[in-house]
Amino acid sequence: MVEEKHYMIKEIMEAPKAVQETVKALKSSAREIKKFLEERGIRKGFIIGSGTSFHASLALQYLINKYTKLHFTAIPASEFEDWRPLETEDYIIVGYSQSGESSDIIKAIRVAKEKNIPVIGITNTSGSTLTKISDLSLVTMAGEEKAVAATKTYDVQLAAGSVLAYTISDKNDLLEKLEKEIPKILENVISKREEIREVANEFKGVEDIFILGRAANYANALEAGLKLKEAAMIHSEGFAVREFLHGPIQLVGKENLVMVFLPTRHSFDGSLKTLNKLKSYNVPVIGIVGKGLNVEEYVTKVIEIPLVEDDLSIFPVVKAVQIFAYYISIARGLNPDAPTKLTKVVK
Repeated sequence: MVEEKHYMIKEIMEAPKAVQETVKALKSSAREIKKFLEERGIRKGFIIGSGTSFHASLALQYLINKYTKLHFTAIPASEFEDWRPLETEDYIIVGYSQSGESSDIIKAIRVAKEKNIPVIGITNTSGSTLTKISDLSLVTMAGEEKAVAATKTYDVQLAAGSVLAYTISDKNDLLEKLEKEIPKILENVISKREEIREVANEFKGVEDIFILGRAANYANALEAGLKLKEAAMIHSEGFAVREFLHGPIQLVGKENLVMVFLPTRHSFDGSLKTLNKLKSYNVPVIGIVGKGLNVEEYVTKVIEIPLVEDDLSIFPVVKAVQIFAYYISIARGLNPDAPTKLTKVVK
């Protein structure tokens, strides 16, 4: 099969094991971080990252602010020097970098350390610069990732953030589901890759894709836009579902495509007005849809994923997106492993 030639699809398929091993490995470290935050009286923080790691930062911002009494703000690592707080007494910095070597993240962390702001590093690379200059670290278990477009390393970044947020908030039920159920759910999505390939082939000629998500899946909408740019060279932009109505919807037409994340009943209900608008304009719409939700009236094509709780849905949603991005890249005659203008680590 053509997919055997590419690291990207192999790494997409390695995610279930990587996520499960990451959750198991990080439980103890997350408890240590919780204790650290409590002892220091830390109430606020910045979460920083670049590219895919920034999208993981946005997901963690959502989870921390929803489930804990802390208030965290996600910003691109390259912006931190200008955004850093004047008063740093009860602040912490969480830095995401799969390599642990990205120049923007390392520079930002060094600025934080100069201000005596404690740092938590989240990386896939043990012994990296990020782990050496952080006060505490969460090292994910994805193994080596060779494709330029991050897939399994993003999955484990989401897992690390989820472990941290659920540990701080004592959401042991969600932690258990994350470890025991999510790997199986990811396997289920991966098993549907031929169906996703067919959808990707149908839309291989589009030049503009708008991706809409809400709540925790807003971060995935941005990540989907990035994956489609990187792997398939398609102009693609992610938006919060209802923010799309505030201007960007002016650009939609029969010649482009909208992808909407509808993994749960809650997400569908919150997207209904936008879906009705899109329907009135006869825009092609792909729905990434939780099993059992009847949305055919509003979408052109359905990519079905298992139905899970709202905030755990980030895992099957992004897996479906990654598979779609891979196959549309192949359909367009591209090499998804090696975008011509990109490198794995930006320095």
